[in-house]
Amino acid sequence: MKRSSKEIKRISRDILNDRYSVPMGAFVAASFIPLVIEIPFSMSMNTTPSTSQMIITLLAEFLISLVAFVLSAGVTLVHLNMTRNQEFKVMQIFSPFRQRTENYFGAGFLTALLFFVGMLPVLGGLLFSYFSDDSIASRIVLVATAVISVILDFYLLLTYNFVSFLLLDNPQLGIISAFKECRLLMKNNRRRLLYLLFSFIGWDALTLCSFGIASLWVAPYKNQTFVIFYMDCTGELDYIPVRQYT
Repeated sequence: MKRSSKEIKRISRDILNDRYSVPMGAFVAASFIPLVIEIPFSMSMNTTPSTSQMIITLLAEFLISLVAFVLSAGVTLVHLNMTRNQEFKVMQIFSPFRQRTENYFGAGFLTALLFFVGMLPVLGGLLFSYFSDDSIASRIVLVATAVISVILDFYLLLTYNFVSFLLLDNPQLGIISAFKECRLLMKNNRRRLLYLLFSFIGWDALTLCSFGIASLWVAPYKNQTFVIFYMDCTGELDYIPVRQYT
């Protein structure tokens, strides 16, 4: 049963009702840890960093992004357990580090690689503009390649957004198999996910206007909504008791 975005968000609010503290704590912890790890590398950068400093910092930033990916999988686990009426607590954000960690790091690496490939058109456009004269043609090429990159990355996001969800539910899956399963899962659901993403634009604007403070409430709401959407795609939501409205 494919539910509307309105119904999916309504179910998410029902499940979060009176249980916001743990998802909020999981979000804060998963956001705070990578930030703390990253601070020393940011502070070590001066106004004229050397080549070695740049390389070390870029490598560190990439590794920290992988840690953030694994922590985000832990946040998803908290929401999955809460939805399934299982035990859920903040410390579960570290669960992906304890079981088949290499799969989550590998999935994070492959996701980053795919998004980098999606950015190749605009990088090519930037190089073309840099080495050519500042002409109308170079600007058109830059705009066109930027649009292509945005489309490619949106397609990748809509196709592989739930890879970590599948790894959590199917620990036996390999990395490539998880990506294949995710592509099959989203075959007829990309448009629904796109609509759901755009439905949060107002909440994202509120987060921006509040200097990030609203994310304490918005982020758990979004995470829970994506969990409900995932369960709706897999069919599991049909077997989870939620309040029905006419």
